[in-house]
Amino acid sequence: MAIVKIHVAKTNLSKLIARVEAGEEIVIARDDKPVATLNAMREAPDDFADGTASAGNAALRGRITADSDVCGGRPCIRGMRVRVSDVVGLLAGGMSRESILADYPYLEAADIDAALAYAAGLANHRVIRT
Repeated sequence: MAIVKIHVAKTNLSKLIARVEAGEEIVIARDDKPVATLNAMREAPDDFADGTASAGNAALRGRITADSDVCGGRPCIRGMRVRVSDVVGLLAGGMSRESILADYPYLEAADIDAALAYAAGLANHRVIRT
């Protein structure tokens, strides 16, 4: 693991990315305090890399999509302009599943399940503190 200052990271980003692709983890620091890490991307959680849930969870297949023409490529529910982050944010804000479904009648309960599963997969990564 290498620690680099923000200025070095900005001016050498391409080189740092090459190092990350080679398997190295890079920590970016400001005033000698770590603020971010660069590490190689794993395959998207639950194989969402192709824009859908994995075959391992067939109930979610097709519910989460990513299309560069819809919401700037952010993960959405079934190609609609309802982002995964919108659904998770509503739940985090205290809104009940029933209220979300009432406010968004084109959503289904399985869409909420899929959004939560997708978010859980994204949150499943190691954080190494230095």
